Amino acid sequence: MHTDRNRNPFGSSSERRELIRLVRRIQALTLELQELELQEVSPSERDTWDLDAKKRRLEQLRWRLAIVARRSATDAESAA
Repeated sequence: MHTDRNRNPFGSSSERRELIRLVRRIQALTLELQELELQEVSPSERDTWDLDAKKRRLEQLRWRLAIVARRSATDAESAA
């Protein structure tokens, strides 16, 4: 019998680790982007490419986080 105390809102430990890893990577990448955008140096072609690549990666990480969170929530509901 499951009680609210026994249910884990984050699913399995592997899902929890993945969620933590994604959040930390998103935080780090967000800080990197903020630093790049705050630089007063005129961006070169390479810097612009790097900035765009990091923005795309951040968007991918956000989508991945949403997928993992949704899967975890669905698993938690089905286990209830």
